[in-house]
Amino acid sequence: MIDRELYFRIERLFAEYCAALDEGELEAWPGFFVEDGLYQMIARENHAHGYPIPLLLLDSQGMMKDRVYSLRNANIYQAHRYRHAQSGIRITGRDADGLRVSSSYIVVQTLNDGVSNIYQAGSYYDLLVETAAGLRFKERTCVYDTSRIATLLATPV
Repeated sequence: MIDRELYFRIERLFAEYCAALDEGELEAWPGFFVEDGLYQMIARENHAHGYPIPLLLLDSQGMMKDRVYSLRNANIYQAHRYRHAQSGIRITGRDADGLRVSSSYIVVQTLNDGVSNIYQAGSYYDLLVETAAGLRFKERTCVYDTSRIATLLATPV
């Protein structure tokens, strides 16, 4: 039986997460994670074969905040916007560690010239936990299908 309220809360968390990234509110991004939260991006083939070789791995809110600071103050990259489309949200497990949830995503990137391209497609595999602030990511693993990332991986997906 589907817990509609829980599903709605998951959907809202994902919608707020994507909206923060799409609207350039990067400082809000670490707040979607617990203090010792994990964010990683890993190629589909590495994930499928169990190779723990992510393209990017941040294992605390502090590392995420540092990444945002770096993006705002140190990195040089072409200005761009992301637009996320997320679908197929499934609750795949529930135990004392939290909720296991998977979904699909597509990120469209628009550069300064106004041209939009599919930047990345893949799956999110999440572990969500209940906090005083509501559901938060304990883990977010972005498994990307796109074998070539066209431009610098600057902004989280």
